[in-house]
Amino acid sequence: MRCPKCGSNNISSIINTDRYSKGFSGGNACCGYLLFGWPGVLCGLCNTGDKVTTRTTNICNDCGHRF
Repeated sequence: MRCPKCGSNNISSIINTDRYSKGFSGGNACCGYLLFGWPGVLCGLCNTGDKVTTRTTNICNDCGHRF
């Protein structure tokens, strides 16, 4: 791998991992109740759980360029 700015082969990689949790959504539960009644309250549970995103950043050790 080469730096696109200076052409150096002296490259380091950093891996960033972000994690966040989504809880029960009262707004979704309200809309679900209005549209579907009591079973619609379960709509508030939609999209709950953990989400993990990973991103790799390469850094040139000679010029400091991140890509």
